[in-house]
Amino acid sequence: MVNGKVFFWLFWKESQSITGRQDIMKRLITLVLAVCMLALLAGCSSRENEIGDINNYTPIALLDDAVVYNYIDDDGALVIGRYDLSSKKQSDTVSVEEFYISSGKPAVIDNSIILPVTLNTNEHKLLMVNADSDTSEMIFSEFNSYPMDAVFIMNTDIYMLSTMKDDVATATYIRKYNENTGNMDICIEKQFTDIAGEQITAFACSNENIYVLANNMGAENDTYIEIYDGKTYDLLGKLYFDSELRNFVSNNGIVEFYCFGSYIYLRNFSDYGAIGKIENNQIKTFLNLSGLRMAYNGKNTQDDYYGFFVRSGREFFLLDVYADTLYKTSLVLSQDESIRNAISDGKNICISILDERDTESFTTKKTIMVDFNELKEKAYQTK
Repeated sequence: MVNGKVFFWLFWKESQSITGRQDIMKRLITLVLAVCMLALLAGCSSRENEIGDINNYTPIALLDDAVVYNYIDDDGALVIGRYDLSSKKQSDTVSVEEFYISSGKPAVIDNSIILPVTLNTNEHKLLMVNADSDTSEMIFSEFNSYPMDAVFIMNTDIYMLSTMKDDVATATYIRKYNENTGNMDICIEKQFTDIAGEQITAFACSNENIYVLANNMGAENDTYIEIYDGKTYDLLGKLYFDSELRNFVSNNGIVEFYCFGSYIYLRNFSDYGAIGKIENNQIKTFLNLSGLRMAYNGKNTQDDYYGFFVRSGREFFLLDVYADTLYKTSLVLSQDESIRNAISDGKNICISILDERDTESFTTKKTIMVDFNELKEKAYQTK
């Protein structure tokens, strides 16, 4: 039953002029078209950022015109391939049989990547994969009982950290690849036992110097960074951690270490990541978060911005090393999506998005490309 007031209001609405109703309809149509256009543009933007069918693979290097990826095939071999950004086609380049382990962090020189791999026969290989010609070669090989090596480049020189043990002590050394002889020439070496000596746990190349993360085995929580000249390998000085970073480094071990500008990045085996700022001879805590990862750049160039993300989250950080400013943003993802991994070339970032619904295989749902400027426009300053 409609009361009088409601009936009068309905009658009044019906008695409005046709012209009025036409104006309203025109405005509604215009509004709907505008909303549809915005949605269409947003959808196009999202699709344009996606880089194709490499979701089952792990991107390990971002080149000028390609993404280098790897994956483990059904036979347990490590396969390295290339996805061409222009043609949107992929091709596998090399398959490493009897594969055991690799750091998965290659060095990049021009359009070639250099990656150390270890076989289950204890053979250590240093592979060079050329993305232009889709070819690969083994540039160095040796047998070693320690499982994993790490590589960095400085300009076009390749440096590698390895560990070798004999009956008396264990030696850790940084070697430089000699193109003329095909051998590795020792640059920096430290020996240790369980109770004495020094151990090189990680290293990085930056500012024409080699930064060595060293541990004094004869003292508790005595970990520091030594700086060596990149040409003469003379010791230039030492850097000491503040109390927060010293505990971070000493208690959990280090799995990743990078230097850039006056900053360092560390990640321990508990998957905590930290950014430290070098001030005089001390490294002060700048940011320390669980799951904080760095958007790895194998080119090891000195960039304006460096990217960091929280794994299995949506937060993304940009560090402006020249302005000493940290920016933070969040990727626009659905409830079942999070950041799995990210790599960089100093200008763009290739981000793998995890499908949170798949709790067994942890598959990548999509892979997108974003440039630093686009992220910065959406970010706000935190430090």
